[in-house]
Amino acid sequence: MLTGTADPGDATASATTGRLVAQRRGGDAGQTDEETDGIAGDSDSDLAARPRRRADLLAFGSYLLGALFVISPLLADYGRRVPNKPGDRAQAEVFLAHAAYFVTHGGNPFHIGQLNAPFGVNAMANTSMLALSLPMSPITLLFGAKVSFDVLIVIGLAGTAAAWYWVLSRHVVSSRTAAWIGGLVGGFAPTVTSHATYHPNLVAQFLVPLLAWRSFKLLEQGRAVRNGLLLAALVVAQAFINEEMLFLAALGIGLLMLLCAVQRRDRVRSAIGPLAAGLGVTTGASLVALAYPLYYQFAGPGSYNGGESYMTGFRMDVTGLTSYGSNSVAERLRRFGTSSLPFGAEEHGFFGWSLTLLLVALIVWQWQDLLVRCLAITGGVFAALAWGNPLQFKGRDTGIPGPFALLEHLPLFDTLLPTRLGEVSNWAAAPLLALGVQRLVELQGVPARTRRILMLGLLGAALVPAAPMPVKVETRPAVPAFVTSGAWRDYVGPGQSVLVVPLPQWDFETGLYWSAETGARMPISHGYFLGPADGVDGHHAFVGPVPRPTDKLFATAMYQDKVPPVTDADRAQARADVQYWKVSLILVPDDPRWASERETVAALYGPGKAAGGLTMWDVRALG
Repeated sequence: MLTGTADPGDATASATTGRLVAQRRGGDAGQTDEETDGIAGDSDSDLAARPRRRADLLAFGSYLLGALFVISPLLADYGRRVPNKPGDRAQAEVFLAHAAYFVTHGGNPFHIGQLNAPFGVNAMANTSMLALSLPMSPITLLFGAKVSFDVLIVIGLAGTAAAWYWVLSRHVVSSRTAAWIGGLVGGFAPTVTSHATYHPNLVAQFLVPLLAWRSFKLLEQGRAVRNGLLLAALVVAQAFINEEMLFLAALGIGLLMLLCAVQRRDRVRSAIGPLAAGLGVTTGASLVALAYPLYYQFAGPGSYNGGESYMTGFRMDVTGLTSYGSNSVAERLRRFGTSSLPFGAEEHGFFGWSLTLLLVALIVWQWQDLLVRCLAITGGVFAALAWGNPLQFKGRDTGIPGPFALLEHLPLFDTLLPTRLGEVSNWAAAPLLALGVQRLVELQGVPARTRRILMLGLLGAALVPAAPMPVKVETRPAVPAFVTSGAWRDYVGPGQSVLVVPLPQWDFETGLYWSAETGARMPISHGYFLGPADGVDGHHAFVGPVPRPTDKLFATAMYQDKVPPVTDADRAQARADVQYWKVSLILVPDDPRWASERETVAALYGPGKAAGGLTMWDVRALG
């Protein structure tokens, strides 16, 4: 996709992609890297550079406005709204609070002691996104985790689009319009925006196009150390944003480079040396930086090996590519008037009919272009893998094995949500669309006005239906004054924990919000995280802590909204479970929704006491 030289006789990145930046832009084959990194046909003078800078600023500004538009319902009446089903957001807020807590208190950044207290959680084995959460610590400390979360979403959406624009405009196409369109798809497709209210680590894809660019730069002659170290820096940074995204990027870029090499075998021999040397530097430097974090992730306390079987259930429907995202213009219009609109968080590769047909047409039209072929094949392969196993058609299992069946039991793939392989399809679509628009811009024999009308019509018809709408939100539950004032501190000593009922889980986020609101200072006994099954390090992944007998009684109240029968044996076990968790304080919100939970706790531990918006039980005497 990207080049590192301007000499068409040199077997470098251009030999793999079969196309030079200089050739795309009409540049001279003797130009240097610095010269070919500019825009074709533009003078190097300041006068000529001004329109380019203005175009860049307009592009970046439009992406920023787009990001603010997507989350605008959260910004209105700020701090009192959250997305529908905000469980993952609540978890992310705890991780942001944990990073800020580490900055001010020290300790181990790879261990979260405030969840699953007193045992803690392996932060490296969870999506703690330290490369995002640590830099955001000043904002978290000043304004709270909820503000940091929203800032990260804006940075992620706008930054990802801007990164695609920058790489495309400097290394793939000469038209700023073409690069801008590619950036829109790269940063605002459902595969990104569907995570906008849940997963800042998956929205922050701005390093992916840079990883692709620097991977192809490894093919340069004589720059193995420099290029290898630069790529290693990106690898390490992405590992601390989201390892899964790094894994997918490595797979996608690897397949793309392999396809290019297979089709340009005459240039492969001279490219192997620089590539091998550069990869060696990248691998060595990355391992040095990541050795201890990876050791802690896979062998430290709270580590696990392999995922739960339910993870493979997150797969893309066979009709996924032609489906519109649940928050797209087309889907929102189709559901106009619906009071409750779903907003999916795993909509990878949802282009919709219009954009899919346009991409297919552009691919067929430009099939003779090596880069187009390689991108199209790469995107198609990962779309098929995203179908998972077995195949699902219009929401129903077919029983037919999918291509992912060949990979699902391999290490790393066994903890991967198959649907996320569709991310790579979107990464292929961004440059494919940019190349297609570039071709339309350069179309010969068609009057300029006709060409513009044709291009605007095609792009409008393809992109507008798939464009994201503002997210759907609901009222954010208020945090009781007993929590925000710090009154809970009088009941919780060193090594002790707070039991919040309903138990903090994906669909019961109360305790997570309370912990984050305290800046992760309030340790909660349970939590929503990934840890080893049965609490044994090295077992397969399990969501949440090891269930205790009393947790089953709480679950009855939570999921069936009724008070379970409580016996003396249950009360004795409840006391033992308090000792197991080292709980000194039990808290239940005063909200009428949690009446069953309050009655269940009272049946187990006796009458509670009203305190600042909640009911509390001081159980220090039972510890």
